[in-house]
Amino acid sequence: MKFSIFTKAVFTGIITIAFTLAAAGAEELTQSEELTQSAEELTQSAEELTQSAEQLTQTFRGRVIDAYTELSLPGATVVILGTDPLKGTATDVNGEFRIDQLPLGRINVQVSMVGYQRAVLNNLLLRSGRELVMEIKLEEQVYVMDDVVVRPDLRKDQAINEMAVVSARSFTIDETERYAGSLGDPSRMAANYAGVTSVSDQRNDIVIRGNSPLGLLWRLDGVDIPNPNHFGSIGTTGGPISMLNINHLTNSDFYTGAFPAEFGNAMAGAFDIKMRNGNNQRHEFMGQVGFNGFELGAEGPFSENSQASYMANFRYSTLEVLHAAGMNFGTGAAIPEYKDLSFKVNMPLERGRISVFGLGGNNSIAMLASKDDDSQYGFSGLDLYNSNRMGVLGLNHVYYLNDDARFTSTLAVSGIESSADIFDLSFDPDREKIIETLGEMKYTFSSKYSHRFNSRNYLNAGFVYDFFDVTYNGRQLDPSGEKYFHYLNNSGGMGFARLFTEWQHRFSDEFSVNTGIHASRLFLNDSYSVEPRFGMKWELTQGQSVNLGAGMHSQTQMKAVYFSQRLVDSLEMRYEKTNEGLDFSRSLHLVAGYDRLLGEEHRLKAEVYYQRLYNIPVSWRRPEFSLMNQGGGYSFHLYDNMENSGTGENKGVELTLEKFLSKGFYYLVTASVFDAGYRGYDGVWRNSAFNNNFVFNALSGYEWRVGDNSLLSVDLKMVYAGGHRKLPIDEQQSLADNATRFKWSEAYEERFPDYFRLNGRITFRLNRSSFDHEWGLDLQNITNRENIFVQNWDNSKQEVNTHYQMGFMPMMTYRIYF
Repeated sequence: MKFSIFTKAVFTGIITIAFTLAAAGAEELTQSEELTQSAEELTQSAEELTQSAEQLTQTFRGRVIDAYTELSLPGATVVILGTDPLKGTATDVNGEFRIDQLPLGRINVQVSMVGYQRAVLNNLLLRSGRELVMEIKLEEQVYVMDDVVVRPDLRKDQAINEMAVVSARSFTIDETERYAGSLGDPSRMAANYAGVTSVSDQRNDIVIRGNSPLGLLWRLDGVDIPNPNHFGSIGTTGGPISMLNINHLTNSDFYTGAFPAEFGNAMAGAFDIKMRNGNNQRHEFMGQVGFNGFELGAEGPFSENSQASYMANFRYSTLEVLHAAGMNFGTGAAIPEYKDLSFKVNMPLERGRISVFGLGGNNSIAMLASKDDDSQYGFSGLDLYNSNRMGVLGLNHVYYLNDDARFTSTLAVSGIESSADIFDLSFDPDREKIIETLGEMKYTFSSKYSHRFNSRNYLNAGFVYDFFDVTYNGRQLDPSGEKYFHYLNNSGGMGFARLFTEWQHRFSDEFSVNTGIHASRLFLNDSYSVEPRFGMKWELTQGQSVNLGAGMHSQTQMKAVYFSQRLVDSLEMRYEKTNEGLDFSRSLHLVAGYDRLLGEEHRLKAEVYYQRLYNIPVSWRRPEFSLMNQGGGYSFHLYDNMENSGTGENKGVELTLEKFLSKGFYYLVTASVFDAGYRGYDGVWRNSAFNNNFVFNALSGYEWRVGDNSLLSVDLKMVYAGGHRKLPIDEQQSLADNATRFKWSEAYEERFPDYFRLNGRITFRLNRSSFDHEWGLDLQNITNRENIFVQNWDNSKQEVNTHYQMGFMPMMTYRIYF
């Protein structure tokens, strides 16, 4: 049986827009230059003199907190490095600070306090249209000797989570915007890191160390959420366009293996995404148009006397608007229609805080071969109508019992729904061959207790309970064309509970050990998993450390797999569910790493890893099949009567060489060499579908200051990687059966040609006294390289079609803050 979940999207290129705004900005710039040349004109307009000739300034403010307890730290010193005379201040009784009249551009900030390790934050960007507001965390020292810090400064490459010591790093929103080809998408940005490869240009699914993209966990403000991408179906983790709006995010963590015990139900990695709070002192607004859509955003305080704040952003498909205006992109009906909304409300309390956050969107597209649409993305000979929607609403409550202990409790509801109508033009163009509607609602309650016993010992312990309410309906026309059979036709509920505890013991400031355990139970079939975790970090000298990580990780199957059914009596149309008893898929992670700072600006990191996968669902009906090879495209192969007897292995070496942004210049070079394989029901060792074998990324960029108030930056990215593994199409059998048939005996033996891509980005920021413009030009696939995306069988043409990934494509973005 083939179980299909289809989603479609088209990347056709963004029409160059906002040129009138750009022209207006250029006119303003020319005017300002004339003003600076004429003293008489300056005296005629004092306001214009202030805006044009004088250097503009902005405010930097925020709060300093303990990295573990998250309590405010009164008396911490905050200084702006490189200023003469030195500008700085101390935090007040609420841990808050404010430094006014700072020139626009990049600043370096140092935060220090007796008993805590110094933090240095480099190259923070001050812009005229928005205050820079930050929450800065300081880590308590184990030893304090005459107020001397015994460890190096806080580093941006290290994870924010204190329990993560290996295969983890934080990423900034500045990086998500800066890296060429990222398009403001956290997933595409993460594809630059060692051990991570992209599935395709059309989608942002990512492969971590040879694992299926299905093994990735998405978490937003402490809540595990469904796929946060437009045109991303139930069970998948990627899509063409992210719903996550980078204008609403703050620094977050990305994990590629051996992650802490707090994270469960994932075998490959995790995105721990954090939404920032809105400005609680003044109202600010943002407008944007570009690849990701038309956007409007607002944030600010509820009142002058309140510390509570709000933040909201709405986005609408750019191509949909331009298509409605009569523009033709040469893609027929394949116009992606989507919209999304995100928001957060933060309300401080006397002994904690309450926050309410939400993210949601819907989308639809028609891919019609009957209309000669030229962007079929692997579905030639078909007419497809697809729609999806996803949403999450959450409430977080943090309550401090005392200065060392707190509870963090969460209530959330989330859901995802997808539908598809598919017509096979070679069979019956007027009757759907597949009709599918899938829906999942999830209700979540979680609570976490955090306790600092002393400067050496920290504890996190908590539970998560999810209740799923699901409705699945999928039917396919039988070969006779007379009736449908249902591969899915169920609704019901299931509970899923998790417990975790993790302990960090710091023997010294240089040596720490993390231990933990994560336990899960799926009440649908009473399967369970107990997963020990371990991490160790030893700083040999300042800026040089070795790291070890190990852990058991498990994951339930896609929920629809448990409800898939097999027709056992064609006369009475009786079905049975044969996969309901499947156990967790499981994996053992082992990681060793070496990390070294080379001076103040460079960093070298190397990791070697081994992962053993077991309990993977396989099927006797297709002995070469393994569920670990699914998840990288728009459809799935699933079978009835699967069993947890499949295995797999991933092993590899990763290298990162990085120069942090300083004096306007940065670079990042990552290289990964790996091998990923599996055994299906027949026990034969094969390459996995995601065994690209190698990937090499090189990124670099330079930023110039233009006058006193503007910045120009140019960024480049090059990626060279092994091609995707092939599941060859059996042309003769496909002709005979009038349906797609594969050469399973040759599954994944060969790769498509190697993948190469060169991307560029040019950004210009123009500041005014109370607002700032930003223009960005992304140049995708500058060399117009033809990288193979997929091959498929076209029943109507009776031939194999090869589809290529995106060619050269310029994309313009305009943004304004005020």
